[in-house]
Amino acid sequence: MGNFFRKAGLLLCAVLFLLPVVLTVLHSFAVQKVEPDLFYLESLFPKKFDLTGYYDLLVEDSQVLWNFWNSVLYALVITVLNILVSVPAAYSFSQAKFRWKEALFFFYIVLMMMPLQVTLLPNYIGLRDMKLLDTPYSIILPAVFAPFSAFLLTQYMNGLEKSCLEAALLETKSVTTILTRIVLPQLRPCILAVFIFEFAEQWNMVEQPNIYLKAEKWKPLSSFLSMDGGLTVSEVLAGSVIFMIPIVVLYLYFHDSLEVGLESMKL
Repeated sequence: MGNFFRKAGLLLCAVLFLLPVVLTVLHSFAVQKVEPDLFYLESLFPKKFDLTGYYDLLVEDSQVLWNFWNSVLYALVITVLNILVSVPAAYSFSQAKFRWKEALFFFYIVLMMMPLQVTLLPNYIGLRDMKLLDTPYSIILPAVFAPFSAFLLTQYMNGLEKSCLEAALLETKSVTTILTRIVLPQLRPCILAVFIFEFAEQWNMVEQPNIYLKAEKWKPLSSFLSMDGGLTVSEVLAGSVIFMIPIVVLYLYFHDSLEVGLESMKL
């Protein structure tokens, strides 16, 4: 009986989690002149379906596609650069010996736990002084050095076999050789998991573009959908579905590798 109730509880949680997603997809294909009242059961599932929202959003408004590809560019560039910075940083925290290493890693943890709103003003002042506001670099540069990826990779590297690294040190003193030939092949599951997490984080960013960018041509799709741009309910729901597609596809395609990467992390 305990196993039955446990499975029933998990099933209920899954249904509650998926219900908003299903309703968003269904209502994106419906004609919506006003926002549906989800408190009434008869309004949960639309009766008429068409592609008006998608047509108005993708054909009549060409800005949406531009914002979509901005999101793709920001998410990919930031994620790749962040991993390139985080891998050597994590290797230093895990394997190198230098003074104040524990204090510096503790600072990384504190910075990672800070709310985004705390760092917005210092980043804004720095970007303003460097004359990078209202450019794509104002979005990319601060996110490249975010500490979350370095923290996860450090936790994973702490679980690597010390004997393997010690044997490599007997063959070569080159840190680059050890990192690329010994460490990186063992990091592949973890790097893939970090890539998915970081891509999803940058794909969903809203506050940074709204504060650092003024020109609509540089803003991502998440920022466009969050603003009151005169969109109808059908267009907002259609945009939400389009916005979900890359993350859902990425998760479904790398689901098995993501599970392996999460199991291998020593958190």
